[in-house]
Amino acid sequence: MRYDYSMRLRGDVNSAVERAFKTAGIVNITATAEQVRVKNLAENVALEDVEYLVLRAAQLLGAAIEFDALGNGLALSGNGIVEGEEPANVPLDLSQPASIQ
Repeated sequence: MRYDYSMRLRGDVNSAVERAFKTAGIVNITATAEQVRVKNLAENVALEDVEYLVLRAAQLLGAAIEFDALGNGLALSGNGIVEGEEPANVPLDLSQPASIQ
């Protein structure tokens, strides 16, 4: 994790969090972080680092938060199948015990 984030990136994080909180009443950490990351591609900051900054900003506001990437364009849409791949959201089968090998 980096600690030398630019003032522009921090400002974009704060304004995106405030905007999300005012419009929806809840801050989707993953979606908000991705919006900020894309806006600041030249800084080459990892999504995880931006998520951390968004989470801290949301906590300072006392905003309700969620960590949902589904349904906001960040995850596969439709049936979740990419040609040659497994479905993205496969239900977990707990009917049989799993073995750890």
